[in-house]
Amino acid sequence: MLTSKIPVLICIDVEPDAFFVSRQKPEPWRGYELTHAYIRSWRSALQQLTGNAVHLCWFIRMDPQVALAHGHAAWAVEHYRELVQEAIDAGDELGAHVHTYRWSEESGDWLDDHGHNDWVAECLDTAVEAYRANVGTPCRSLRFGNYWSGTEAINRAEALGFRFDLTIEPGLPPNALDSRKPPHSGDLPDYYRVPREPYAPSRSDFRRKARPGDRDITLLPLTSAHLQYGWGPRSLRQRWRRLRHNGWRHRLQDTPLSLWRDWSHPNQFSVMIDRAIAQQRRPYLAFAIHSNAPVEPETLPRIERCLQALMRHPERSRFAFCTPAEAMAILRGAAPVSAPGGGGAPAAVTV
Repeated sequence: MLTSKIPVLICIDVEPDAFFVSRQKPEPWRGYELTHAYIRSWRSALQQLTGNAVHLCWFIRMDPQVALAHGHAAWAVEHYRELVQEAIDAGDELGAHVHTYRWSEESGDWLDDHGHNDWVAECLDTAVEAYRANVGTPCRSLRFGNYWSGTEAINRAEALGFRFDLTIEPGLPPNALDSRKPPHSGDLPDYYRVPREPYAPSRSDFRRKARPGDRDITLLPLTSAHLQYGWGPRSLRQRWRRLRHNGWRHRLQDTPLSLWRDWSHPNQFSVMIDRAIAQQRRPYLAFAIHSNAPVEPETLPRIERCLQALMRHPERSRFAFCTPAEAMAILRGAAPVSAPGGGGAPAAVTV
């Protein structure tokens, strides 16, 4: 019999404050400093409230853009070694957040070059080597940047030793990129009909399931639910569009539960969580935030409201804030960690 605990994965992308990173005067990642301080306080309050461990997932940028701007790919691990060590000591997961930015001499600026598989492979290789050299263990968890992922990239990630990927946001339309970000090569895939549960990806299309036992990597999609609409002509069109894009099976999990979003009645964040849980055979929750949130005035208050909603949620006694490996163990029926600390992260940063 499966446990009644609900794994909750909080993914934090540790990255520069700006999308267009200066090569001449790279700045400290002030957003990460502020995010870490906020998360420290929130974790402490949540652990006191529940009496249980709170393990988080930090995905650190260690790719060629960081190397070119800051001198080496593992700059953040070295510069913020005390913060990174604090996360390790708390039992958190350390993973890689890989962007595929390439410097374009032609334009004199950054290009998100995920359209070329060789460059994507180089970005992954850079992150893996930087992690191994500076953290001292293989890197197991991955999140790509800018909503992008791809079949060849996932296959490469598996070969490099990654065991979990938490990039996919089910229901996200194609090319849903923020216009403030650098231009990109290739297209962003749509995530309309991807699985809404952890799955092993097909080698020919990462958005489809492989046969059980065929892969060493598991994709854990972020959480989606559905918005409540009225009954006028506009809402009928919205319902039809939702069904047409996501299909009957996933029609009620078409809206990513983004923590930066301003959720309001009748679609408050707590209600959206209820809807997500109700649609899952083995419920779990997964959310992502970016460390640059504190430097965007409207974003951090929205994230705080969502995190507070998690703390106050009626099902909070069932929530287990955990790492990807812990989440999969819980979903298979294992008991969650019940006391602070004791996660499976590396013991120390070796910078």
